[in-house]
Amino acid sequence: MREGEEIFWRNAAITLGQMSISGHDLRHGAAVNVVRWCLNVRGRPTHHRMAFLERESPALLVYLESLAASENDEGWRTLKERIDRCAEGLRRTEMHPCARPRLTAILHTLPELAALGQNILDAMAQDVAPAADAAPVVSETGGTRGDGDKGSAGKAGSAGTTAKPRPIPRLSLPVVAVEPTAAERKVLDLVGDKDKVEEMESDAAPDSPDGTKDTTRPNRPGGVGGPK
Repeated sequence: MREGEEIFWRNAAITLGQMSISGHDLRHGAAVNVVRWCLNVRGRPTHHRMAFLERESPALLVYLESLAASENDEGWRTLKERIDRCAEGLRRTEMHPCARPRLTAILHTLPELAALGQNILDAMAQDVAPAADAAPVVSETGGTRGDGDKGSAGKAGSAGTTAKPRPIPRLSLPVVAVEPTAAERKVLDLVGDKDKVEEMESDAAPDSPDGTKDTTRPNRPGGVGGPK
């Protein structure tokens, strides 16, 4: 283990000890440190921090990188507000008293941040999804990728395949449902259900005489603004 990586994990152990919470491993302390560092410098994770999140939590990584890419302080304010709300809730309930309560608040906020990052990843996947009539992808071995064709990994080639390495354990975070705030939707370029409804209503609104959408008058037969 190189010196920089050793320092990274040593700081994770110190952070975990400061929170005085059982049932968590070094990965949780490392993730808390990464979020705290990014918030302090208002920048994307670098070096061992980036490598750690690439391996352990791509969703948390894309969330932090999206904040950094926004190039303004509003994104970091939304992160601070989430942490502050969690810290206030912990204070009111007197949960997990420790020497560094803000670190504990970051720990409890990690699932929400990862959920926001997953929303970003899902939106990115939809943007690059192939069309329904797209041609099948042909592999270098001549097989096609699909349910009905095994390709090189099918029965014919199973004898020559080698065992896949066991995946590295990932950062364990509970899955939560998070509704982004208006500020987060703007910074992270996310469209919530409310935005979709408002957009559909705007598209369905009749045109006003000047050519713009008129959202003030319902277009109902016999109603206000409709034909008599």
